[in-house]
Amino acid sequence: YIFFFFKIPIYLCKEIQLETTVDYNLSSVQGAVKNKIKKYNNHNLLLITNIPYLEKTYKEFLNIFSGEKVSISFKTKIVYIDIKDCTSTSDPSYNDNSACQLEHKSDNKVDHELDHVLYDGLIIIVNILDDKFVSKISSTYIDSFVKAKKNIFLSLNNVIGKNATKLLKSLNIYVHGNNNYVDDIFHNNISLIKNKSEELKNTFYTNKIIENTPIIKTYSQKNKLNILYKGTAHSVLLKEKYYLEVLKCNKTCLLYNSSHEILNNQKKGLDILLVSSIQLENNLRLVFSSSSVIFSDLFFKINNDNKKIAVDLVHWCLNKSGIIRYNNFKLYKSSDTSEMNSFCVTDWDRNINTYENTNDKYISEVKQKPCFYINDVIYVSIDFYELNYNYWIPYKKKDIQFELIHTNIIYRNFLNRYKNANNPTYYKNFKLPNKHGIYK
Repeated sequence: YIFFFFKIPIYLCKEIQLETTVDYNLSSVQGAVKNKIKKYNNHNLLLITNIPYLEKTYKEFLNIFSGEKVSISFKTKIVYIDIKDCTSTSDPSYNDNSACQLEHKSDNKVDHELDHVLYDGLIIIVNILDDKFVSKISSTYIDSFVKAKKNIFLSLNNVIGKNATKLLKSLNIYVHGNNNYVDDIFHNNISLIKNKSEELKNTFYTNKIIENTPIIKTYSQKNKLNILYKGTAHSVLLKEKYYLEVLKCNKTCLLYNSSHEILNNQKKGLDILLVSSIQLENNLRLVFSSSSVIFSDLFFKINNDNKKIAVDLVHWCLNKSGIIRYNNFKLYKSSDTSEMNSFCVTDWDRNINTYENTNDKYISEVKQKPCFYINDVIYVSIDFYELNYNYWIPYKKKDIQFELIHTNIIYRNFLNRYKNANNPTYYKNFKLPNKHGIYK
């Protein structure tokens, strides 16, 4: 919810004054507004992986960071860990051939204390997160990005080992690891059932995608995204206000162990979480997926919806969407035009000088102060925009509220929207209480 707080002082003449921050007759900007914020534009991202030939098998996913479809450009530095016969290459401008390690890393260990300063975000895409991998990238290293408010995108196919589990718990994530996996035999189409390839084994579709949030921009009620999934599941160890369940399982989903036996004592169906998004109080964003392979070229080719959700997740994670701003906060009497223009001198102004003896400049300033009285009907409005790629577009919601409080809440109600789709303004007419006091 979005709350407005109004401070209304008491006056002897039953005059209750509020100051507007914007002239009542100032027009709102209609439609989309070009974004001037350059955050993460031509900035550097660090990607750490143990998947061989990631640049070939995840090429389409990496293209998202290079600015496909939108005028942004993320320079992505790729670091391979614990892989033989690989090279650490990425954006051509880096010209790095350090054979599976960054040139400033010692013993192939990712522990450079300045990485959270040099890079504007951290991407970790791994197959199996195990203790060997964790020995190369510590929780302290990741925590340095968290403290620096650098957003993180983390995906894996499975987890093995105590240290690996401990690393994830430091990020408030618990994964059903040790080669456990999720499957849904009722949502495998014929082609998946007949396919004998190892890549598509235990693969299924799910359309349980979060609704009514700025994260999934490609979602529509008429054409739901249907995601091809293969991997395990996880839980977020935080209060619900800090995270969202972006992708969940169908009612018929089950968790299996490495022996392909159903785990009856574990979560089932809609309680199984596959992809989540976290935003902490310091505005740090973290996207976690308990499957990396859903972002591979193979899955993008089989199911284009996988690419759509990947684009939305990356842009939300890197602050290119899911940002709300406001403008044009207005407050005045809800009456005819003459009432809107009725200004007055307050007791404070009278005590400083008489109205008649005040100079013209001061009179002009005083006349800009509107007067409000008990039982007046007040009009309040505010414009909201959300960032959609490189444009600010009107933010469209039906559940934005305001509160008027006097010790206890006097009343609470929803703000209204104009029917024009390009109008960003929310408004409300409300009546002031018949009691003097301090309100907010």
